[in-house]
Amino acid sequence: MKLILILLSTIYLCLAEEVYQNSSHICNTCNCRDEDEFVLECANKGFQHILAEWPAHNKTLVAVLSHNNISTLGRLPFSNYTVKVMLDHCNIKNLDPGILANIAKVELMDLSYNLLTTEAIDGIEFKGPYDHDKYFPTALKYLNLAYNMIHSLPTRFFESMTDLEDLNLEGNGFSVLDINTQTALSSLSKLKRLNLANNGLTELVGDAVLNLKHLEELDLSSNELDFVPNTLDYLKSSLKILNLSNNFIYKLNDKSFLGLNLRYLYLNNLPRVKSVGPNTFATLPLLKKLEMCNNTHLRDIDREAFSPKQELVELYLNNNSLIEISYKLLQWKTLKIFEINENPLSCSCDLYNISKDLSIDITRNLDGPSCIDSSGHSQMIYHLKSSGLCKNEKHEFDIDYAEDHFEMLRVTIVGLSTILVVMMLILSAVAFLRYRRGVAVRNYPFTAQVSYNPLQNRQF
Repeated sequence: MKLILILLSTIYLCLAEEVYQNSSHICNTCNCRDEDEFVLECANKGFQHILAEWPAHNKTLVAVLSHNNISTLGRLPFSNYTVKVMLDHCNIKNLDPGILANIAKVELMDLSYNLLTTEAIDGIEFKGPYDHDKYFPTALKYLNLAYNMIHSLPTRFFESMTDLEDLNLEGNGFSVLDINTQTALSSLSKLKRLNLANNGLTELVGDAVLNLKHLEELDLSSNELDFVPNTLDYLKSSLKILNLSNNFIYKLNDKSFLGLNLRYLYLNNLPRVKSVGPNTFATLPLLKKLEMCNNTHLRDIDREAFSPKQELVELYLNNNSLIEISYKLLQWKTLKIFEINENPLSCSCDLYNISKDLSIDITRNLDGPSCIDSSGHSQMIYHLKSSGLCKNEKHEFDIDYAEDHFEMLRVTIVGLSTILVVMMLILSAVAFLRYRRGVAVRNYPFTAQVSYNPLQNRQF
């Protein structure tokens, strides 16, 4: 089958009538800029075909051909240098076989916002240069197919893209990652970033990510997930950035992110989340940035949601329904960015203590968050005074102190109780042995001795 496809594509390339856009004096038609990279800016020029040739260049070429009307994309012009091509918003419906056959070093290709379908792609279009009866792999590292009409990928779609690191499939029709798509994705051993946002996914099939051992960033936002996929466990050694925003996830607890080593986590616009349970983020010791904004029903974040050892740098909690937030939630001194605007917070001693711990770079914000005091007035959190809020501060401290040291006290009490019980058992054993000895002595048959009086036995 492979041989037939190669033969057909070769015949097509030899016999097809090539149609190209006139590229003579292209820098008069488009904007050419010789900078760190040679930039060819040809957006919105009404082109209906790809250029016949690139302008002369001796460095990386960035060709911006966005917003044209190229219904069928032909082979890209020859170049010995690295090429990056933007062909988004071009109404592309079809790809000629071997569109990259003339470029050995194409690094980036943006085909987003076009009209490509599953039927219009089979992988042969992206094969690299053809020489000595075989196709060579391309140097493609970034492929953007976002917002087309692709619902499945051919199993060997990435066969010539062995160096691919960044794949964007956002906004297509992957409501289910079928067997063909799973097989295709599993071949991307060097992939670092995968965008599956806005596809109507209800789950993340494990076989689709099982072999992605170097995946660092995964975008699953704007899907129909109602739980944090447990198949993320396959990515625990590599995944650093996870976006689960705009889903129907309803539960966040200590098992949600167990085993992962995330640095950045996005949980915005989750309409079904009402609370965050204990130890939800405590399982993420390397977490530096957390976004949880626009969760309209989120009222409570458990005071033990984080680990005391975590050192978060950025925390965003804007536009939720939080009424209170515990001072013990995390180490506030480590934060460089903290946003908690648009929440119905009640002014409290906790908020006062939080504001004291925050960096001056945060608290100097004159448009910072506010809270509602006991009289119903709004106050700036960073301007709160302890008087009136921390009246029972000593009592609260005593309670906190008792809570913090409860485990130690419990262990001490249990230890002393154990010692006391052991001592009582020893004393009881000693008393019992002494009692048994006394009984034994009283019952001994020769205990009553005969007194011998020599005077009584003497005869006169």
